[in-house]
Amino acid sequence: MPTITIEQITVPYEKELLLKWRDRDTKVVPSFMLDCDGPGIVKGYGFGEWVAEKYFRDRGNYVFTDFDILSKSSKYTRYNNMIKTLISQEQENKFKEALEEALRKGYKIENPDLFVYNLDTCFFIEAKKGRDKLREPQIRFFYLAKKYLGIDSKIVYLCHESSEISSQELIFEFDFELEV
Repeated sequence: MPTITIEQITVPYEKELLLKWRDRDTKVVPSFMLDCDGPGIVKGYGFGEWVAEKYFRDRGNYVFTDFDILSKSSKYTRYNNMIKTLISQEQENKFKEALEEALRKGYKIENPDLFVYNLDTCFFIEAKKGRDKLREPQIRFFYLAKKYLGIDSKIVYLCHESSEISSQELIFEFDFELEV
């Protein structure tokens, strides 16, 4: 079984903020989300993604939430193409080949929540809170992104019980066999 090491950044949040989010408080929930059904969730973008996006933007990064580099035909072509400017055609081809083999073998693979970049670095982010854990399809994406695109991934874990930002390396073992 392969393994991958992923940085987890624990980001504190105030529980009151989550309650306001759930109540669709217009001072908290971005206006583009207020027209959607549900507690401020659209296209998989919810409280965790919003906090993670804000965390990285506040540190001078740019963040995409609208991308889908797994799909052959995506409505997010503009953002997918921006990500592709950071990789070579050879890397993209190897990634697609590995992805197709994985899907043929029955493995599920999921896009992460965010893509973060600045002039020096870029990486994918999966936001988690509470008991939510990284699932194997997400780990497989992180593995493929690192191995074939050379792009790291991170987890942002939201915690209302902490007041400090912290970081730790986590090692994940997962089911995945590719011949590529």
